[in-house]
Amino acid sequence: MSYQDLYGFCQGLAPHVPRRIIYEKVLALTGANQVRHFRTGLDTTICRGFYLSARNVDSPFVVQAGGRVVVTARGLNRCWERFVYIKELMHLFDDPDSATDTGDAFDELLGEFTGPGTTVSSRQMDAEVACFWRALAALCSEETRKTLKDGLQNSQIDYYSVGLRLRIPEHYVPCLFDPHYEKRIAHLLA
Repeated sequence: MSYQDLYGFCQGLAPHVPRRIIYEKVLALTGANQVRHFRTGLDTTICRGFYLSARNVDSPFVVQAGGRVVVTARGLNRCWERFVYIKELMHLFDDPDSATDTGDAFDELLGEFTGPGTTVSSRQMDAEVACFWRALAALCSEETRKTLKDGLQNSQIDYYSVGLRLRIPEHYVPCLFDPHYEKRIAHLLA
């Protein structure tokens, strides 16, 4: 199972990468048979979605699904739901030690998001950050990213247009052009 394989696969898809294609490729690469998707009421100021592994046997979602689950907040627009779903799906590439697989671990992780910052993050928080960048890179090939960057620099397009083209939240578009983007992705591929 390799995120590098997914990344390489997504390089041939552009500019809009269908969620279903990523889902099927992730299953093929990880050997998972399925990941069910549920929508529920969540406070989106705290959490837009989460992933539950089959080890979360106390979760009613896992019990109902009989295995892995991605939960997204009900009411997200298509771009937000798509991004959150793909980001949560990226947890299938995580090391099992970084899993947030208990209620206490989930509460602790939420505390890292909402509480005062610390200089040391947990393995779970590191996994969250990695999954964000994995999702972003899977949803925008490097060739597309460079073309869009040129368009932005030449004032031919704006962040909103980029978000629409890629079908990702406009809020995350600047991350694609962060000066450290290539270094972050190279780290994920190492």
